[in-house]
Amino acid sequence: MEKKESMNRVLHDLDGMPEWQKKREYLARLLTNMTFEVADVLETLWTECEERNRERGYTMRQEQKRHYKAAMYHIRSFRGATRALEDKEQESFGRDAEILLDLIYAAVTRTGTDDQMMHKFLTYIMSYPDRVGLDGVRKGGEHYEAVKMALAQGRMEAKGYGAAEGTK
Repeated sequence: MEKKESMNRVLHDLDGMPEWQKKREYLARLLTNMTFEVADVLETLWTECEERNRERGYTMRQEQKRHYKAAMYHIRSFRGATRALEDKEQESFGRDAEILLDLIYAAVTRTGTDDQMMHKFLTYIMSYPDRVGLDGVRKGGEHYEAVKMALAQGRMEAKGYGAAEGTK
């Protein structure tokens, strides 16, 4: 599916808006969805961390436990807004959050503490073409911007599949 066709499918309810406004609206929706998904990921990570530490006999100090419980309460309250969605949409959020968590695990376990490997991992992902037409709309972090610039200048080839040049 081409980039423009994909974005038009996602933004079908924004007909009549200028293209620049559609992109802005889509980015706002994307960031909102990502915020809910990251909240889900954070809840999962904290829960797993707490369970594994408890299995090992570690416990949190009273103040840490109070902060942990407050944070979990607020995350769950924030995510409560998704309960108003249809079951299908809730399942979609759950799947997306699970994939995001898997992506984070893969990035961390495959690169360890090696910043260069993490940069190669990011370069590999960014060698795929932008599927929704938002490259250039949001400024990313330092590494994201460096890779984007290298791809734009042709120092790496955006292939859409396979590793980008220099990432092997």
